[in-house]
Parts: sequence; structure tokens; C-alpha cells
Amino acid sequence: MRRSLIAAVATAALAVAALAPAPALAWNDQGHMATGDIAYDVLAERDPKAVAAIVALMRDHPDHAAFERQLAGLTGRARERRLFALMARWPDDTRGSPHDRPDWHYAVKVVSPWRFVMPLSFGHGERAFRDNLAIARDPRAPRADRAVALCWIMHGVGDLHQPLHAGHWMSWTFPKTDRAGTIAYVRWAPGGPSVDLHEFWDGVPNRPGGRDVGSEALAAAAEAAHPRPTGGGLGPDPYRAFLTWEHESWVLAKTVAYRDGALATGRTRAEAPVLPKGYWATARDLAELRIATAGYRLADVLALVRAEP
Repeated sequence: MRRSLIAAVATAALAVAALAPAPALAWNDQGHMATGDIAYDVLAERDPKAVAAIVALMRDHPDHAAFERQLAGLTGRARERRLFALMARWPDDTRGSPHDRPDWHYAVKVVSPWRFVMPLSFGHGERAFRDNLAIARDPRAPRADRAVALCWIMHGVGDLHQPLHAGHWMSWTFPKTDRAGTIAYVRWAPGGPSVDLHEFWDGVPNRPGGRDVGSEALAAAAEAAHPRPTGGGLGPDPYRAFLTWEHESWVLAKTVAYRDGALATGRTRAEAPVLPKGYWATARDLAELRIATAGYRLADVLALVRAEP
């Protein structure tokens, strides 16, 4: 009986998995732009040639005119830094366009004990990083393609440092998974509005001041609280390093975001419970750390890019 039940659940889960929608955005505008800011700060100090190569390639980006409009009035390092921030955000801005790749933003695996029922990973964030890095580093590739690839690398590193872009929950309550938290609802406070868990994590590191001011404040706070560690680096295989970063997020989804199953969520907004005491502060601290870490690691990845000879 037990084996029959497990087999039935597994068959049903696999049948519906392909129908599950993609997770929502990872870090919102502020989070992604802060990651770009931090990567720029490291590269501008340690490898200005990499900065120059990236800025040169971006002149051939298909959306170059849109970038230019957003950079109007900025010069020098302020302009370069904002360009990096906009690059990190661009894959979200281009949703619905021919450049949109919805399944490049995530690579989620089940973090609950039900992972033996659903061992598959959904999304192609891993492949996207590998393939786009190869394009960005290839001096023979069209410059426009390299520029687009750079934006996807910057965005993808940020995405996969968000825990709910690497892990999601599956249970009797959510037999088709909670879709990376997008159909699991919580409340900030008693009587307050509900929000899905994924949206909560996307916005928890936000700072006041809107997109540009807020992202710069977030970058400054993250760098101050979490200075770049000495040593380390990518190692000989950037793709292998990326998989390690993704696994870190998977573990954090399991242990922090879902509290090893102890976090209560609702299946509807009306059923949304209040987040436990201390959850918000823990999530904000972790999100800030992950954004800082993503920025530092992104700088190491971008240092691999050089202009053509």
C-alpha cells in the first residue's frame, strides 16, 4: 500500500511539474542593481581593463539607446557604475521581448523530504550561465551577442543567490510544490495584507528612496556590513563555482526560508499566517549578505571578459 501510494504521488507530481509556472522575479530592481554596483566597485579598483572592455561591448547592445536614455546626465565612474546596475536589471526589463528567456532566471529543486518524489530541477539558470559566459568570453562572437550575454550573466548570478530561485517546498499541502513560494502566502503583521513568500524574499532587502537611490543605499549597506573576503576566487572552473553558489541557496531555502518545514504558509491569501517573530530580520540580513556575496563573485566572473585583441 505504501509503495503504491508513493508511486501514485510521484506519477502525479511528475505529470503536473511541466505545467507549473516559473518563479517570479528574483531580487527586484534594487537588489539586482545593488549587485551590479558592488561588482563595479570591485572591478574599478582591481581590474579597470575589465570595466573598459565591458563598457566598450555595451555600445553594441541591441537596447543601447534605452541604456543611453537612463544614463543621461551621468559621466565618468558614476555613469559606468549605473551602467553595471542597469545591465544587472536588464533581463527583467526585457520580459516579453525577443530577448526574454523566462526559464533562465532559476534552477529550483525541492527542499522538503518529498524531494525523493520530485528529484528534478526546474529552470535552466545553470545552462544559461555556462552558455552566456562562453559567448561573453569569445572574441569571435558578435559584439551584440556578447553584450546581451554579459547582462544575462550579471542577472543570473544575482538570481541564483536568492534562496527561492534554487529551492521550493513540496508536501501534502503543496503536492505540486509551492512554485518557489509564489503560491504560499504569509503576512507581515496581524491583520496586515498578505504577500506570497517569493515576493517577500524579493523585496526584503529594499531601502527607501526608490529604484536608483535605494539600490545605491542597499549596495553601500551590504558592502559595509559584509566586506569582500580575502582569498577564495572562482577557481579553475567558473561553472563549477556557479553550481556551488546555487547549492548554497538551496540549503538556505531549506534551512532559513522554509525553516526545515517549520514555516507556516497559507494556500490562499485569506489563509496567510503571520510570519514568526524574528523571521523578517533574519531574512533581511541574509538577503543583504547574499546580494553582497553575489556582487563580489560577479566581479570575479566579469574579470574573465576582455575586449578583442
